[in-house]
Amino acid sequence: MLKSTHTKIYIIALILLIGLSLSAQLNIKVGYEYNRSNKATLANLISQYNAERPFLEVPLDQAKNKSGIALGIRYRFYTAAVEMFVHRSKGENEAFGNDNGTNFNEKISTTNLYYGLALENQFGIIGLGASIGYETLKFKTKVTGNNKTREFLNQKELASRLYLNFEFASDKIAFSIKPYYHFSLEEYNLVPFKNELLPNVDVNGADLVIKPTSWGITVILYNGAQ
Repeated sequence: MLKSTHTKIYIIALILLIGLSLSAQLNIKVGYEYNRSNKATLANLISQYNAERPFLEVPLDQAKNKSGIALGIRYRFYTAAVEMFVHRSKGENEAFGNDNGTNFNEKISTTNLYYGLALENQFGIIGLGASIGYETLKFKTKVTGNNKTREFLNQKELASRLYLNFEFASDKIAFSIKPYYHFSLEEYNLVPFKNELLPNVDVNGADLVIKPTSWGITVILYNGAQ
């Protein structure tokens, strides 16, 4: 179910789609994104977190499935196109149990914000594309007895994406399906993650440096003459 903030952004974007009259080659993009992270990305840290809390009835897992919004502006010329974009996806996971009569609950949320520039070429309804930009990775936690969510990691690194574009266009609007493979070009430092969830545990240094990969799909509407 869409969060209220997501709903507001969709409404604003749809108003722009309806209200703006664009040039023959300039399109506004609005869509939905699904992203699934590589299972091994945080596997060792999550396993140690659960091992330190044997009382958990539901252990913590990695928030592998994330979803959110995709917005941007595209300029098309002949069969090629260039696009400026911003994609935001979020996922949550939760651990809970009973520690000697005390209820324990911790919710970890993960947010990925990816923005940059994409180039693509279209051959009929099938196209190929690649993008490069910055991806901000955020982690937040909310534990039993605390009504506030607290951020404990916020890091931005260079990332890239390769994708296919299956596009079905009419005169004024285009519907696009883009399956993709996403990968980081630089490393994220997970020391803040370790300090938050495993403050008293020795962790292998290799587990604190990651270059995440994921795959997913975006479903997009492009407004304007095609």
